[in-house]
Amino acid sequence: MTVPEDFKLDPVQPGSFPEPQPPRVLKCDIYRDPEFFKDLDDHAVAEARISYDNFRVLMWNLVFKNNYGELEKARVIFRWLTCKDLKTICLKSEVPELPERILNDFGSGKGSYARAFELMARYSGLYAVSIRGWAKGIDYSPGSDITSKPPNHSWNAVYVDGSWHLLDSSWALVRTEAGDIHSADFNDFYFLPDPTEMIYSHFPENSIWQLLPVAQSNADFERHPHLRSHFFALGLRVLEQNSGVLHAQDGLLSLTLGFSKQAAFTYKITLGDDRAEHVNEVRLSRYLLQEMTNDRLTYYFRAPSAGVYRLTVFARDASGGIPKGSVEFKAVAEYKIICSKVEHDFGPFPYCSDSSWGSDVYTRQYPIIPSIRTAILITSTGKAVIVFGKEERLKIYARLVRDGFSFEELKSWLSYEDGKNQTVLRIDVKHAGEYGLEIFANDPQTDGEIFMHFSQYLIVSTEREFSSIFGPVFDRDGLEREVHFSVDKSCKEPKDESDTLNGEINISTKVSEENAICRKIYYAKAVGTEAPSGFEAAPITDNDIPAEQPGESYKTTRLFDDSDLFKTVDGHSMEVSDAEHGSFRDLIWHLIYARSVTDELEKARAVFVYLSSKDLSKINFGRVERDSPEEMLMNLKDGRTTYARVYETLCSYAGLNCDTVTGFAKGADYRPDMHFSGDEGQHSWNAVFVNGTWQLVDCHWAARRLVGKQVAGDNVRYELDNYYFMPASSQLIFTHYPLVAIWQLLEKPITLEEFENLVPIKSAFFKYGLSVISHRNAIIHVEEGEVTIVIGCAKSSNLAFTFNLAHYEIGEDYRGVPLNQFAMNYQSEGNSYFRVRLPESGSYQLVIYAKETTPSQDTGGMFSGVCEYEIISGKSQSNPLPFPPCAHNTWGPGDSFHDYNVTPLQRGVIIKTVNGTAEVQISMRDELRFTAKLKSALVDDDTQLTPFLIQRLVGDVAVFSIRAPLAGEFGLEIYANNPLVDGQSLHHVYQYLVLCDEPFTGEPFPPLPPSYLGPQPQFKPLGLSVAGSPDPLIVVEGGELQLSFATAQPTRMSCQLIFCSDGGDRDYSGLSLQQSDGAAITYVIKLPQPGFYKAQFFALPASDTSESLPGVYNSLIDCRSTFVSSTPFPKQYGIWRDGCYLYEPLDGHLQPNRPSKGGASTYQHVFFSVDVPRATSVAVVVGEDWFPLDQKPDSISWRGEVQMDGFWGRERKLSVVTSFDDPPSRYGTLLEYSM
Repeated sequence: MTVPEDFKLDPVQPGSFPEPQPPRVLKCDIYRDPEFFKDLDDHAVAEARISYDNFRVLMWNLVFKNNYGELEKARVIFRWLTCKDLKTICLKSEVPELPERILNDFGSGKGSYARAFELMARYSGLYAVSIRGWAKGIDYSPGSDITSKPPNHSWNAVYVDGSWHLLDSSWALVRTEAGDIHSADFNDFYFLPDPTEMIYSHFPENSIWQLLPVAQSNADFERHPHLRSHFFALGLRVLEQNSGVLHAQDGLLSLTLGFSKQAAFTYKITLGDDRAEHVNEVRLSRYLLQEMTNDRLTYYFRAPSAGVYRLTVFARDASGGIPKGSVEFKAVAEYKIICSKVEHDFGPFPYCSDSSWGSDVYTRQYPIIPSIRTAILITSTGKAVIVFGKEERLKIYARLVRDGFSFEELKSWLSYEDGKNQTVLRIDVKHAGEYGLEIFANDPQTDGEIFMHFSQYLIVSTEREFSSIFGPVFDRDGLEREVHFSVDKSCKEPKDESDTLNGEINISTKVSEENAICRKIYYAKAVGTEAPSGFEAAPITDNDIPAEQPGESYKTTRLFDDSDLFKTVDGHSMEVSDAEHGSFRDLIWHLIYARSVTDELEKARAVFVYLSSKDLSKINFGRVERDSPEEMLMNLKDGRTTYARVYETLCSYAGLNCDTVTGFAKGADYRPDMHFSGDEGQHSWNAVFVNGTWQLVDCHWAARRLVGKQVAGDNVRYELDNYYFMPASSQLIFTHYPLVAIWQLLEKPITLEEFENLVPIKSAFFKYGLSVISHRNAIIHVEEGEVTIVIGCAKSSNLAFTFNLAHYEIGEDYRGVPLNQFAMNYQSEGNSYFRVRLPESGSYQLVIYAKETTPSQDTGGMFSGVCEYEIISGKSQSNPLPFPPCAHNTWGPGDSFHDYNVTPLQRGVIIKTVNGTAEVQISMRDELRFTAKLKSALVDDDTQLTPFLIQRLVGDVAVFSIRAPLAGEFGLEIYANNPLVDGQSLHHVYQYLVLCDEPFTGEPFPPLPPSYLGPQPQFKPLGLSVAGSPDPLIVVEGGELQLSFATAQPTRMSCQLIFCSDGGDRDYSGLSLQQSDGAAITYVIKLPQPGFYKAQFFALPASDTSESLPGVYNSLIDCRSTFVSSTPFPKQYGIWRDGCYLYEPLDGHLQPNRPSKGGASTYQHVFFSVDVPRATSVAVVVGEDWFPLDQKPDSISWRGEVQMDGFWGRERKLSVVTSFDDPPSRYGTLLEYSM
């Protein structure tokens, strides 16, 4: 098409765009299948085949000629970039500043996909930005310190239809093996991905472009597992272990993931940097068991040896059934597994036909339902039973596998019993240990006489507990509870006691069953979606189920404790939700009556899950009559009725008494100062009569969750929230107020005014077991500018909190300081405290968030809002001071605290100084390195505080000493590093608030590098240990001390003593004397003046003749006072280090008028006493005169007296020498004295 002459490009100017906020509508709310854009994508591919030489012409034909909306513009540009070989672009450009130049850069290898998308989007009239940051690419290793390096990638955010979205056209394109762009294929995940999924691989420099309600930290990003796009595309989810580095405790580890789509999985595990796949000629894959259940994927790993392993999980879409020919699995997740030690040698798992255990995708090729959903059975007796529900024509064959046993012997331990619709397999192994159980199936109509591999299980005959063999497993009990059974009358009944299953274990229940041999699975048989001809759908009448109306004072009864109880009925309801039904009659048949659901609680649950998870856009009926149930559902789709009315209708047709409750609710647009009247805040929910009691249900709120800070009516995302199925009425009253008081279902109903005053609480508040302790009302009035809000969390010690503080008028900053810095959060004794300082008068919004530190399936490790307050300050503060500017506003355990097995040795997170000093201690189980930082709002440059903090290791305790230079508040940030895993990365483990009323007036610490004090890497390998106090920070009064090191082998050591106070660097090594007694090396040290000294120790094995000794230990000596002389010790030569000991004389300067004559007979004599191992001769040399010392019989001690008269004033030096030759010939100097 010819470009109109008046067509002009009017780009959006860079740097001008709406405030970044989390998406109001997610990708799944816009479309679920890329076919949604088929025509648009076809147009982009067609345009990519055309070589334009003008940017204006390109944009007209690609974007403008079809009059696309914002979403279509973003999509067509994205798809064009992912199928166009941009290296072939050659646009004419007369003026260098024109956009042609940006696209032409690809020809020279300088192009940027993010820059290209931003440019084309802005010239299309869209707000778009390029985002710089870090991305976990193909070569990324879990746990790597990636964000300390320069950014390595760029991507985009685009503003479409009132909402910011992310995209990455560079990662979306697919290349052939030759490196060319595959124009027909691309990765749709990277177009408008959910920010909560994108954050696993993309971390922006500017946190606002995370587009998350609560920004994640660098440590969060680096700690997360390496999840690929196919992880999310295949419906996988993180259940518990939201970390890329996992630790195998005593060699055992389990990893559990969830999945919601039909998929097949496999894996690869390697050891070490060379990616070894074998250990002792056994494949590593045999030490890993992959278990599949209905919706979970669990890996059980037993490390054959200590080391660092890499586990990669692969998956493929299996919705199309069993493929023919080769299939392609794609990497979806990668983990690093650290094993420090192996406690038990369990050996590899049995060698079976498949790498996947349990009910994997291949079990679906036959209509056979096993009574076990897990792949592992532990039996203390060796006996077990598995029941296979099946059609009568199908055949089952089983085979036991274990090395060392013959096929015939293993076969004799299996027996079968066939009923009409099931086969019972009995297992009776005769020896303890692990067995592979392979199940084969045959359908004579399709397979002839061939039996196909169906599934396989691990049978463990042992009296040990499950966790002692496989380690802790996420919700293992939930997996074992999920199958329901009833008696199959076609199976033979036991004739006598010996024919019962007493003492055996039924795999599905792990308990003995004495009253039935065979069982069948509830909900096992497949059912159709169409109702049979004789079925009539009818609602209940008032007389069908009498329900007692609640009175003014009513108390509900809790009907269940855990929603896992509903796993089976939920799975069925989700299937119904995904299915299409031609009529309401077919729908209610499929949902309730096809499965013969008779329990009232299960009926109410089935209706709840169906309605809350149903994609309303897919509701269609062939015929819709006026006032019919079909019309009710269609009206819900069009927004002309409510979820509550539809839930009441469905319940009625399911045989339940249900009422619609109308009233007010504190929804997405609620503010704590809001008053309810008229239509504002109106909402409806349900009361359903179940098992003799009224229960509350809100399907509408169960299907939505608020996202973002700026709230609008459509700013919600949809997902099932189980909390709103029968919550406690005492909890729901915080957000739901019925116009008819009896539907509060409370013993003491509250008024509307009381409801308006209540703090608005989110469902996550109660799911986490929280409680309101200090402030029940939503609005808090503060006169003195500070308030502390207390939330109870006694039941959930594994929770982390954060918050957001904003002023309704001035926003989230006060004079350039984030308002969040004027608040702090910490936990103590089962409560979470939020201390808030209000620098300016006015109204503030405080939103509190929480998450599990061991993320569950529901949270995925993300923070969820739990409650919200409005705080009103009556006056401004004259000198408002924020809390110290630390890495986090939450004090106490840091992001990586649970990764390092560390324990604080002091209670609480607030430390008070005494005389300006304080000390913090943290114990550790593994050998770690630490560093720490001191922060203060009164000091702009953190480096100015470095001299007032010192750290060291004392045994298995890290000690941090503080000398506060001024009164006020300080933040102490502590970071840890495991050198075996982290490389040079440091991770935040704890944060303290230090309060100082009186500053320290003494000298600050000298500057020392991190990890300087205490043992160095070669200390323990040399067999050295500190004898006496292991603290490398030593306070000395009097000026003299001894430091001793126990030795496990003959060792050469030396010491350097440096005076380092006030920037000094004076060497006082002559004031240290090394003494050795065979089992220890001791240094006698004299300190000539008060101040700080660095004592640095160097060592090598005695057998190593290297001249240079590496540093092995460092001490810092704080000498407060001294009374010793400054006379040095005698000079010690190299061979003195080989185990020698000096008894006297100790002074290195000899003179006749010395204070004591020691062991000498007169002051004109000097007595010498030394121990010299392996010496054949020891002598004293003065000038040219030699004085041999006498060896004490059968010892290494040498003694003797030297007449010094005649040498005083004439000689300046005296030496002690030794020979190791026999007979003595060559001598070397041990000690040298001045005279």
